Amino acid sequence: MALYIGANYHPHDWDSSRWRTDVKLMKEAGFTTVRLGHLCWDSYEPEEGVYTFSWFDEVMDLFAEAGIGVVLDVSMRPAPTWVHKLCPGCNIVGKEGNMQPSIRRYMEDVADPAYQKYALRFAEILVKRYRNHPALFAFSLCNELGSGQRSYSEYNRQRFVQWLKRKYGTVEQLNRAWATRRWSRRLTSFDDVVFPENGNAIGSPEAWLDMRRFFAHGIGRFITKLKETVEQHAEGIPHSSNHYAELDQLGFDYLNMYEDFVDYPGMGFYPGYQVTERYHYMSSTYSQRLAETDKPMWCLEFQAGGQGLLHGPYGAIRMNAMLCLMNRTQMILGWTWRSMLAGEEQYLCGLLGHDGLPTVNYREYAEIAAYMKKLQDYAFPYLPVPDTAVAYSFDNECVMQYGSRQYHQTGRQNRVEVQKVFYDLNRDFNTISLTNRKHAYKLLILPDYVMISEKEAEEIRKFVAEGGCVIMTAYSATVDEHSQVFGTPRPGRLDDVFGIRVSGFDRTGAEWRDFDGDAKIVEDEKGKRELLKVKAEEEFYIDVEYYEELELHTAKAYAAFPDKGLCAVSENSYGKGKAYYIAAETNAVILKWLIRKLTPVLGLNEGMKVPEGIQARKIAEGQKFYVNTTNRRISVSIEKPGRGVISEKEYEDELILEPYDAELLIERK
Repeated sequence: MALYIGANYHPHDWDSSRWRTDVKLMKEAGFTTVRLGHLCWDSYEPEEGVYTFSWFDEVMDLFAEAGIGVVLDVSMRPAPTWVHKLCPGCNIVGKEGNMQPSIRRYMEDVADPAYQKYALRFAEILVKRYRNHPALFAFSLCNELGSGQRSYSEYNRQRFVQWLKRKYGTVEQLNRAWATRRWSRRLTSFDDVVFPENGNAIGSPEAWLDMRRFFAHGIGRFITKLKETVEQHAEGIPHSSNHYAELDQLGFDYLNMYEDFVDYPGMGFYPGYQVTERYHYMSSTYSQRLAETDKPMWCLEFQAGGQGLLHGPYGAIRMNAMLCLMNRTQMILGWTWRSMLAGEEQYLCGLLGHDGLPTVNYREYAEIAAYMKKLQDYAFPYLPVPDTAVAYSFDNECVMQYGSRQYHQTGRQNRVEVQKVFYDLNRDFNTISLTNRKHAYKLLILPDYVMISEKEAEEIRKFVAEGGCVIMTAYSATVDEHSQVFGTPRPGRLDDVFGIRVSGFDRTGAEWRDFDGDAKIVEDEKGKRELLKVKAEEEFYIDVEYYEELELHTAKAYAAFPDKGLCAVSENSYGKGKAYYIAAETNAVILKWLIRKLTPVLGLNEGMKVPEGIQARKIAEGQKFYVNTTNRRISVSIEKPGRGVISEKEYEDELILEPYDAELLIERK
């Protein structure tokens, strides 16, 4: 399979006399692909039903002539001004009830039926026009769906009421789900329903969770309708999307619906330049987007410059590109081709400067293109079959966001802690929905999995009973699917599987704490807190804010907090499998320790052992890929001599990697 490299290009921003120069520069850089057409609906349809495609025909012809494939974005956002005039229901209404003028992008409610009528009509016309164009390579399903603002309009309130009627059937069921007996909030009919958020207050967690689900459902259904439109009129042409399913304001339940719209998983990848942080390249959404698609990632947008920052250390972009190839990426398209002269992103630096001349970013992307051209002849895109899964839930994220006074460590921070473990161990994993699992795994990790539905609990129970191993961390199984705290022993619905009861909790940084004289205390920007000692065969410390007290029933202690006289990790046999509970919030140190202990027991794939600062994968038999993530030269011992694909050098017993550089070693037979 090929690897694709290029940039995002906005020809409507530039005079047509410039287009041929830009195409020539892309070709000279070795680019194979370009993304076009996003954020410019009214450049094609300036008035309702009036179409001006001739300018874009010329652009497409230029790329066809150059042999550069086009990823054509089906541009529906921002909605043109004329759409807002014709479709008042798509306008954003604030919490105070006031309509918000569309002064920036993404200020339209894409769930509005009237908006969808015009948007999907335009999508059909665009797709039909270019589906057979020789430059067309793929479609992109709009831009960053899932981002924007919630609209508290009367249109949406009425749709919310209908959504609740379908979900609960009767107002009595809704009253039970929302616990309206609390503080005299009983509903006498569905007509009493209002959004549980206004300019002064936020309502109950139960109602708020359903509101988030409602908005998420609207966005998810729209992107599915868009996918259906594209596939109906351009059957067999690949597509992807750089949606934002994970955003706190809107988002949608990606892992339970990606099969409805995903062809190739996609994203916008912006790691920044924090090169002193070993985990800087990881996005908390990266593995979630991969899900269990068994397809490579398409980075439809990729870091070039920054806002007010031309570039970082030379080689850092290339390093991130190579790391992405190591993590199942096939396509890298830089954002953006040329620094824009106007608009909100006028100081977001691209591959070309404001003057249209190449910058250092252009030179680095040309190097990436040269690397990818060499690498694509081997086992790329790399598509491993992980033996470990990490559970993620959109609902869980919403519950944690609402209950932030209890759940101090966010869901995003929890996922990064897990990613740190697999980064350090040079291993792969999948992020999955418990209720939409596709593959078999040996190990399942539940990091701070606060909300457990009845169906999710049954899936965990079945997984362990049939011989799987599960690791759950503290905070987990606290509330049910309505965001109501369990009135039964925790972990709720699973206390027998783990053989424990969570009898209490504590915080290492509690203001009232009278620290023991020999306690290990740290103080930094996060405040003053105690490091917890963990003891098993060895001793180590973990830096966490929250930990729990466990009563062991059928479980036994696997590790202890010796200074507290508490169990740190419990182990329980259930059916044919094992269930481990870590009595602290998700933490990379203790999680990595436990996974290392379980690796030989479970027969997990071990990652390559390399010096610190090196990431490595065996991508195929006799093919090993290395990336230096540091600003220093590093020597790596190799088991077998071989040839470097990128450097074209022969290596005998050691491989020398320059700062931020990469190498694919083909071992001699």
